[in-house]
Amino acid sequence: MTLSKREDFRNKGVLKLSSVIDIDQIKNVQTYLWQEINSKFSIHIDEPSTWFSNASNPVGDTRARRLNGMGSIMRELKASGKLDEIESAIQSSLDQVFGTHTWCPLDLWYSLLSFPGSESVWNVPHKSWHSDEPCVVGDAEPWSLFVFVFLDDVTADMGATTVISGSHRRAERLAKIFGTSGNEALINAFESVNSGLFDNPKDVTLLPMDQVLDPLIQEDPWFQELVQEGSADQRIQRFIEEGSSLHGIEQKAVTLTGVGGDIIVFDPRCLHTFSANVSGLPRQVLRLDFRRQI
Repeated sequence: MTLSKREDFRNKGVLKLSSVIDIDQIKNVQTYLWQEINSKFSIHIDEPSTWFSNASNPVGDTRARRLNGMGSIMRELKASGKLDEIESAIQSSLDQVFGTHTWCPLDLWYSLLSFPGSESVWNVPHKSWHSDEPCVVGDAEPWSLFVFVFLDDVTADMGATTVISGSHRRAERLAKIFGTSGNEALINAFESVNSGLFDNPKDVTLLPMDQVLDPLIQEDPWFQELVQEGSADQRIQRFIEEGSSLHGIEQKAVTLTGVGGDIIVFDPRCLHTFSANVSGLPRQVLRLDFRRQI
């Protein structure tokens, strides 16, 4: 079972682990965050009229909105110790899947709180597809793992992050063709997660994050369609239900959804973007990054 989960993650770049975190711990953190958001922004979860009363606070586009200033709240939450047991539970789950001491957490937690935008129908997004980490030739593992922690029950229509499963493997293939060496500045930019992995950064051949999508669009009609607008029914059928396969790599659009206490482990080399929150409700998701051990 453990091996199959590890293999599934290697193939897809996404792995959901259910009921990892005690629901009382989830509720405790959720309550704390809403209290702090109310105190800092005068936003109350039960009063929609307060969600965007101060136009300088929300950020985002028509699909979903987030808040500036959550960083300080998350740092205070981390310092309070309220995340310690949650972090321990995540670490234990990762150890079971990937092996003990394979990954260790970084200090910073992120809030992925999303408020409803102005769109009324959920669709597979066509904009802002990107990856957050380069692909290194000869290295099948990412430098880091992103772990999404669900505080709310999140469905796709609540603005779920959407990932192209398998796209990290497509990027690995492209790296062998288009990758370049001597990218010391890019490697140094990720020093917090790749420190000690390379004897000589000058010898590392990699494909930067911003050089993945265009080659995929050029060689694959499926990606050409992905970045074009289309009806919700057609795009859900094409990208979520059907998916595609090329070079022996299966790919689908996967929405990162779950219930309170679930986590999703995510390879940051996968193409991903945020989607429209059309649910009428804000939703709380946290992210903790893990660094690969030598």
